Amino acid sequence: MRLKQLTLSLFLLASTSAVLAQPVLIKTDNNIQEYTLDNGFRIILAPNDKENKVFMNTIYRTGSLNDPQGKGGLAHLLEHLAFKGTQNIKGEEFHRRLDQYTLGTNASTDYYSTKYTNIIRPEQSVLNEVIHLEAERMDKLVLQEKYVPSEIAIVKREREIRLDQPFSVLMDQIFKSAYGNQYLGRLPIGDLNELQSIKMQELNSFYRTWYAPNNAVMVLSGKFDAQAVLKQIDAQFSPIASRAVPAQPKVPTIRGKDIKQREFSVQKGSDLAKFNIYLNGADDAITTALSVSPVLYSLQPSGHLYKDVVETGIANAVQSSTWLDRDFNLVFMGAVYAPNQNAQQVQTTLNKGVEQTQAFNDAELNRVKAMTRNQADSIKNNASAIGTRISDYYVAYDGNWAKYFKDLDDLQKMTVDEVNRTYKAFLVPENRIVGNILPTPEDQKKAQTQKVAEHAQTLDATIAKEEPLKDVASYQAEVKQYVEQSKGYLTSKEKQIQRGKLKNGIQYALFPTQTRDDKTYATIALDFGTAQSLMNKGEVLDLTAYLLFRASAEQSLQDITDKIIESGGGASVSASSNGLSLQLSAKKEKFDEFFKYFMAVVKAPTFEQSQFDLIKSQSISSLDRPYTEPDTVAGMTLSRMLEKYQPGDLRYHFEPDLVKKQYESATREQVMQLYQQFFKTQRVNIAVTGDFDAKNMQKLLKKEFSQWSTKEPFERLESDYTALNATKVHVLSEQREFGSYQAVLTFPVGSYHVDMPALQVFRHILGDSQLSSRLAQELREKNALVYGFNSSLNFSSWKDSGALGIGANYTAGKSAQVSQAVHKVLNEMLSKGVTEQEVEAAKASMLKKRVTALEDERRIHSMLIPQMEHGRTLAEREERDQAIAKLTKADIDAVIQKYIHLDGLVEVMADQYGKTINQPPSALKKD
Repeated sequence: MRLKQLTLSLFLLASTSAVLAQPVLIKTDNNIQEYTLDNGFRIILAPNDKENKVFMNTIYRTGSLNDPQGKGGLAHLLEHLAFKGTQNIKGEEFHRRLDQYTLGTNASTDYYSTKYTNIIRPEQSVLNEVIHLEAERMDKLVLQEKYVPSEIAIVKREREIRLDQPFSVLMDQIFKSAYGNQYLGRLPIGDLNELQSIKMQELNSFYRTWYAPNNAVMVLSGKFDAQAVLKQIDAQFSPIASRAVPAQPKVPTIRGKDIKQREFSVQKGSDLAKFNIYLNGADDAITTALSVSPVLYSLQPSGHLYKDVVETGIANAVQSSTWLDRDFNLVFMGAVYAPNQNAQQVQTTLNKGVEQTQAFNDAELNRVKAMTRNQADSIKNNASAIGTRISDYYVAYDGNWAKYFKDLDDLQKMTVDEVNRTYKAFLVPENRIVGNILPTPEDQKKAQTQKVAEHAQTLDATIAKEEPLKDVASYQAEVKQYVEQSKGYLTSKEKQIQRGKLKNGIQYALFPTQTRDDKTYATIALDFGTAQSLMNKGEVLDLTAYLLFRASAEQSLQDITDKIIESGGGASVSASSNGLSLQLSAKKEKFDEFFKYFMAVVKAPTFEQSQFDLIKSQSISSLDRPYTEPDTVAGMTLSRMLEKYQPGDLRYHFEPDLVKKQYESATREQVMQLYQQFFKTQRVNIAVTGDFDAKNMQKLLKKEFSQWSTKEPFERLESDYTALNATKVHVLSEQREFGSYQAVLTFPVGSYHVDMPALQVFRHILGDSQLSSRLAQELREKNALVYGFNSSLNFSSWKDSGALGIGANYTAGKSAQVSQAVHKVLNEMLSKGVTEQEVEAAKASMLKKRVTALEDERRIHSMLIPQMEHGRTLAEREERDQAIAKLTKADIDAVIQKYIHLDGLVEVMADQYGKTINQPPSALKKD
């Protein structure tokens, strides 16, 4: 279940030659048009030529509210099966085509709707293909019984993951108390017993009832030719006949005061938190005021609840959000605290801080209005963001997507008196339900005896023979196309970039251009120190980064916050290896001013004692928790097995007790000393991207940085390649529905190694797609061991050192099968290699994403610092494109044989059936 936030808060190929009727324009608002076909199918077009991609959402107005009684989860199960082929596109070929034609594809089912989402490149031929696939899904879906058992098992995995999250469990309890096991009391994800009772006839009946053109809408946002798109949609969808669609069920109006149980507790995980959940029936008159409550209450440093709870040290953090939907209004106000803080005091302060807070004033409301305007500008220029807003409003308000823009206007007109009256009436004890998040009980952290033995047998025998694969020629044509496109972009972009160096050695790359969001971006990367000079200073470095842009001699934290809002951008400082990364952005017309402001603050920070004490106490308290969740246990165990550095080295793995001790000993004086010793280093790389005058920027950089210099020695903290011994550990975690599998395999390959591109293609075939990759087929589709998994490659850009990582959350008790499945996939790739079709499809997908990245100037901005560090230009990326394009099946098979050695695979599995391991075995090979 997704918590949809329909609010303004910050958390705010043609198949027929028949002559068809033209789509009819029925609404225009803010340059967005809505059309309808004769059969009732709606099309909403939100064009934006600044972004070179298209967001496509095909929405059916049916969700779990339409599940038949006793068949909870049917709509969600149908969504899973809707990727399994149509009359004309058989079986797995349907999803393979989605993989080929899209940059990403997903689907979701909530109470009110089912959405099929695609992110697509803007070429009309590609759009035509995806429109064709969605028309097939609407009218010619073939629901096959052979897929049902495995998809039910996958839904079970999904349910386990979702309901293993404490907050999800809490919300399920509250909604069941409010609605019983009906309406919103039934999770869209479904109930296992009811899922297993679903018959094929019921699935087909539901599909034919609700997947009708007159019960659907397609939202497209981004860059496209509107007339060409409308013509294709008309051709594909108009032949689908409309059908009588039943009336939607009416959800009973809920009143918070009528919910009998007023407090709920969930004991799961390691966190301590209290939430006041204010719930009542939907009231559109107050949603605008409610939507800004999270900012007014929790924004640093002005938020009233933040001041009451965090600045006083009563709790470590506040959390606030809203869920304002068609049938209810719901506001979350919460506090996260530590075992050394008083739970009753947290609750008392939370109640008072929300319900008896001082009235908000005009300055506070105006701050929120400015933030909302900035957010609306960002949403407008982001195809996915505006497409999602339009989609959600369409569902929530019976097709009235234009209400989004009315809400924006209403917010700007809203008075502080309206806000205070609304909160006084809504945030009251009568509407308050208390939620407690507590750690897993100690008796659930002991090893359990597995009731069912883990079987080595897989479910291969139950899988029908795969449909024929596509011809490789179409992929090869795409590869050639994307390489040519990429070369054109790289050549033109490199001509725009001005690279230079100040006399003290500081390097800069200036990229004057128009960005999609009309903002200018700057990144300032500082490198300093050595392993020895920064020994035991990791936490001091983190504190320095946190405090650097929070106050100066002339600017308070509130001044800085207001300046960021005024700039329409953002600013952050973070520790990065042995250095700092400074990031800032602003609207193009305000960038120069904001850049100067930012530099003035970071060159004269005060490191206020009060702020230092606050972040230090919060950091220590946050570490005072058990670390017994499966993914945490697996990650920490793996880190300990791979460790080769001494405690205190910046590269040493996260060890809670050590980190806590380091924070306890840290002083403000140490922070100031580190700043004075290292900050104004000449080892700086600066990248600026956006609409600015390059000559003026050069002068500004010279003024700000030309005097920076330090005599402190510097060494880059990179790790050499380390060979590993195959090691498998099954370690104990607390009782959860799922366990965590994490594995790593190292090899002597870095970012610029000749074999790196082939390893990237291998990784893509291994585990890029969640449905059609090798790991997906074995872990999910065939054996339903996991709902999701990940695979990654990490390469050092300075050393020939790299690693393959594989991770998955599996049903507790099935660790052996997960490990067996991973080994089986890797062994099959070693013994049989890959197919030509897999290689060409992977290359096409990778190059498609690489060229798409170049079409967003902000992505090029992120490449500039690494290029400066290595003395490279965008020409290096062209060389990489060529290297990928030339790869053959023989090349990928060779690199698998060369580097994928299972005698070096280190695996950790953590669940309630493991063993307590105080000191896991080292996986490092001895010299």
